[in-house]
Amino acid sequence: MKGKILFEWFFWILLSILMFAAGMDIAFLSPAVILAAPAPLLILTCRQGIREGALGALFGTVFVFAFMGAATAFLYSCEFALLGLLMGGLMLKAKSGADYILSAVAASVAVKIVLMAVFRYAAGVNPFMVTPEAADALVSSVSGALSQGGVSLSQEAVKSYAETMVQTVALMMPSMLILFAASDSIVGYAAARLYFKRMGGFKVPALPQFAHWRFPKNIFWALMAALILDMASKAFPDEGVYRMLSVNLMEVLRGVFLVEGLSLTWYFMTSYRVNRAVKIFVTIICALFSPVSYILSMLGIFDIWYDLRKRVKLRRKDI
Repeated sequence: MKGKILFEWFFWILLSILMFAAGMDIAFLSPAVILAAPAPLLILTCRQGIREGALGALFGTVFVFAFMGAATAFLYSCEFALLGLLMGGLMLKAKSGADYILSAVAASVAVKIVLMAVFRYAAGVNPFMVTPEAADALVSSVSGALSQGGVSLSQEAVKSYAETMVQTVALMMPSMLILFAASDSIVGYAAARLYFKRMGGFKVPALPQFAHWRFPKNIFWALMAALILDMASKAFPDEGVYRMLSVNLMEVLRGVFLVEGLSLTWYFMTSYRVNRAVKIFVTIICALFSPVSYILSMLGIFDIWYDLRKRVKLRRKDI
């Protein structure tokens, strides 16, 4: 039995290290890997406890340090090891899925702020920022692809787009951190739920069905605050803090309203017995396609206020 437990302990740590190495070496895998980064240590902590999870986080960090260096090991220790350990500990103590998600988002934001602060202090670099050189290379790459299709951009336009990208990322850094923290918290929860549903051994705190996700009406106070800050930014254009606060608060609220709209869409698709794979595909497209996501955000605002699930008659009553 001890041999099986030890094998499982090494398995989750090795998986975490392999995911980290893949994210570092294979560029197109990085976004997916970063979102799922805490999952291995999260599952290990839930299965074997906080002490074993902490030992696994320490072992993984030492291993990465030995083969990849101090800076890389610190990045691994924060996003993969420590965050997975914290999420696992929170999942062990959470009474409901909603409590877990809220606390996991807070933990994820805190870890990212620590990571950002240490890198800025030690190397003068923010790991979450897009440097002017990276932005210029990205825009130049897109410009080259467009030129092959017959659409050409001047060097001045490329430079302008790159500068705009850097300024936008710098302005919206707080909301990006919050939304990214929400994303990796939900992905980690989904991975743990899928694993334990098949393997057993731990009961993941339950969330309501996605079709019934709703946010409270008092969120409109935050929307009002965002609108007031927006008016203040226009009245006092020299005070950049008002614009920064309004833009970031509005972006986070847009994400909340989009989730509400997607939940409502899922509810209606479920009521008409749409195939689950089709529902997932439609939800992803709606979330990523800007015009549709904007419409769903507006629909989410309307649904929070009027609760369309109660006002629209459906074919099914059992969802």
